[in-house]
Amino acid sequence: MSVLTGSLPGIAAAAHDAGERIAISETVADDGPFHFRIGCVSVSVRCVHVPSMRAFRRLYSACTLATAARDAISVEILRTRDGKSLRRRYEVWADGVKRFTVWNVDEIVPHIEWAINWQIMLFHPRFYLVHAGVVEIDGAGVILPAAPGSGKTTLTAGLIARGARYLSDEFAMIDPETLRLQPYPKALCVKEGSFEVLDRLGAGMSGRPVFCKGKKGRVVLIRPDEVGGEVSEGCPVRHIMFCQYAADRKPSITPISRADGVLRLVRESFTFLKFRASGIDLLTDIVRGAQCYELASGPLEETRDLVLHTVRGG
Repeated sequence: MSVLTGSLPGIAAAAHDAGERIAISETVADDGPFHFRIGCVSVSVRCVHVPSMRAFRRLYSACTLATAARDAISVEILRTRDGKSLRRRYEVWADGVKRFTVWNVDEIVPHIEWAINWQIMLFHPRFYLVHAGVVEIDGAGVILPAAPGSGKTTLTAGLIARGARYLSDEFAMIDPETLRLQPYPKALCVKEGSFEVLDRLGAGMSGRPVFCKGKKGRVVLIRPDEVGGEVSEGCPVRHIMFCQYAADRKPSITPISRADGVLRLVRESFTFLKFRASGIDLLTDIVRGAQCYELASGPLEETRDLVLHTVRGG
């Protein structure tokens, strides 16, 4: 399989992939700031490395706002030099705080997303957050909590390719007042080990820019519509499937108690300490209206079909 590296020319080419040239407003500098509403999250981004800014804009072209929202997370990428080596580097700032320093341009776009995620976890005042892939199937919200490396993004992509509606591959964002899931349809972050699988789903991995995301290694960022997905507007939680992945086993789903479900959700929560006792009450209310399972996932196609069969009551 032929893929581009995340070099400067490769990222620039991605901004114009399939004839989708991104027009630069006459009144806005090439580096921004540009404004977006990604589901329930507002973001403003300025990036001194223009090809990276264009690549980010392409990912979120359907989320563009004309002006900044009042509650927008502000991300800014600055170019600096190391004081000793004088080597060029890029600083990633979010809401006035330096979050990351990266040395290569193929690290910029993933770290913009990482900075947004950090701000959501630390400061988003409203939602209860669980680390999970999240989809809607026939009106039912399905939360797929999982530790890093458990294949939740690949499974999420597989489900939306088969008609599930997308909410997120990062957070289950639960409104504590309504207990409904809210969308945060960020680009799917696919690790190198899943490139071939996503190619089989029709994502067209060949020719995409390959970025670097720290310890996660080489990744590709994909809009949900590029695997046939639509974005959910929000839905109630009806199924919670705790994922554990092994490539060579037959997938299975085992029901677990709601009490076990609450304890496992606490372990995968980002905001439990913020909510404290009310968080237990919230999670208890969530699982009362949901079925909880342990999902032993394996090959994507079999796991995806098993999830769909279970949710649809087959």
